[in-house]
Amino acid sequence: MSLLFNFARPPFDGLDEEARQRLGQHLSICYFRAGQTVQHAGEEPAGLYLIIKGAVEESAPHQSFGDYGEGDMFDVRAQFDGHCRHRFAALEDTLCQLIPRPVFLALCDEHPHIARYFTATLAERQREQERRGQLGQQNLAEFILTRIAPDHLQAPLIVESSLSLLAATEAMVARGTDCLLYPGADGSLSLATRKTLLHALTLKGLSLSAPLAVLTPTPLTGLPLGSYLFDALLLMTRHRIKRLVIWQGQEVAGILHLTQVLGLFSTHSHVLTLRIARADSPAALEAVAREQQQLIRSLFAQGIHTLFLMKLIATINEQLIAKAFSLVIPAAQQEQVCLLMLGSEGRGEQIQKTDQDNALILPDGLPWPTQSADLAAFSALLARLGYPPCPGRVMVNNPAWVKPLGGWLQGIEQACVRASEADLLWLATLADAQAITGDRARLAPVARHLRACLADRPDLLAEMARAAVAFHAPLTLFGRLEQAPEGLDLKRGGLFPLVHGVRVLSLEAGILETSTTGRIEALVGQGRLSRDYGTNLAEAFRLFMRLRLRSQLQEGDGRVRVADLGPAERDLLRHALHQVKKFQQWLTLHFRLRQ
Repeated sequence: MSLLFNFARPPFDGLDEEARQRLGQHLSICYFRAGQTVQHAGEEPAGLYLIIKGAVEESAPHQSFGDYGEGDMFDVRAQFDGHCRHRFAALEDTLCQLIPRPVFLALCDEHPHIARYFTATLAERQREQERRGQLGQQNLAEFILTRIAPDHLQAPLIVESSLSLLAATEAMVARGTDCLLYPGADGSLSLATRKTLLHALTLKGLSLSAPLAVLTPTPLTGLPLGSYLFDALLLMTRHRIKRLVIWQGQEVAGILHLTQVLGLFSTHSHVLTLRIARADSPAALEAVAREQQQLIRSLFAQGIHTLFLMKLIATINEQLIAKAFSLVIPAAQQEQVCLLMLGSEGRGEQIQKTDQDNALILPDGLPWPTQSADLAAFSALLARLGYPPCPGRVMVNNPAWVKPLGGWLQGIEQACVRASEADLLWLATLADAQAITGDRARLAPVARHLRACLADRPDLLAEMARAAVAFHAPLTLFGRLEQAPEGLDLKRGGLFPLVHGVRVLSLEAGILETSTTGRIEALVGQGRLSRDYGTNLAEAFRLFMRLRLRSQLQEGDGRVRVADLGPAERDLLRHALHQVKKFQQWLTLHFRLRQ
């Protein structure tokens, strides 16, 4: 009988040959006619059923909980409870394999990973699924999970600010390091490198006897000891630096160098950002942008964690767009205005390039005679870099998305008064704004004013939330995955309800965070969502992103074909979509929405 059992499906794929033989000896085949009861509510289960062919419905009087099809297992919960809570009946002629309950429980006792598989939460099951998928990419997986440790660091060289440039250079040579730290006038530490001292002597003409105190202070960028190495790479990428100061409490634990990180992380993401920084023409920037897709494919193929991938690509997108801005916008205006990214780019959740969604905050009275032509040139360059124009014209070449601070504040107030469907969409779009270049501080008053205006308008928040429950999750009436031939649209039926629902809850709570996972964490921190509920929503979001990205790379359309998923992934996806469905029901109650 064991030859008929699929030992390649989780969690049975972890069994050794002896355990497989023992399980195979106890398997049996069961046949049920259409309409026949498989298990009655309240009775002790015969065991765990695996459907070979057919379908089985789980129900209670006057209520259906869902159905199970080919490749599905039921009733797992009853194996541990000792009784069935609901009735299970064949919807059509059905053929099943049966693992007797005593055999199943003995299997769980002998192999704890099987028990964990069946009792785990969505987050735990997805982590296990990813672990299995990363067995062939162990080096990268280890990097992702590696934390900064003392053996990754150069010992810090801390000297007095009165030390001369010559003595400081000699101290670095004696220690075998390429940088040092010294206190400034206010007591805070500054970083000086060999390059810093060389420029001071050759370009600024300082004497060898000049003290370190005359150098321009360099603020420290760093992380606490124990942070992820990946976050160190992300910080170096974002700021285009080669060294981080690593802190242990209030003390400097050491210096983390880029070469140490790159020695452990074998991708060219940092090289790509350096090329972005060095691009001196639109043509050079276009050449770099063409390599971004290959980087995404490479990282995804190596099994990199979806959220890490989103952060890294969001950082590269941010630098690409900021560099484009610097190439076409006059220097006199660049540092005075604030360029905003909106939508999924603003949330840092767009891995593949998408439509342009951007806006600009201007200072009052800024002289800029070529503004219209410059902003049109910027939008045109973004299109050449792979960001197509937004169909709704949410772009800086549209004057409606370019305003001084007062114009943005007034626009928020007017949108709250008019409260049309277009106004609510405008407010939701602005809620995701992220400043990426220029005078970034200009965004803060806009973001705070938006949340302050909406905090006193539960009626507007309810209307905004209505969009999150407008689309149903792609599940059948009986709770199975829809079998649409063109594939499941997880953006419409999974991601949008989750992302928008979390966005509206965050606006209600006055949360300034823009990423979906960051907003969920903040909602949990405020006690508005339970820890377990928030974790499940975050894991559902991550699963949808991973499946859509894989489909985009393979098929190009982002739709997920259920037939291409393995049993474990189908089960995870169904579980995640049920989480979204429950979230929509909760939003309906929370905002008192009328159906």
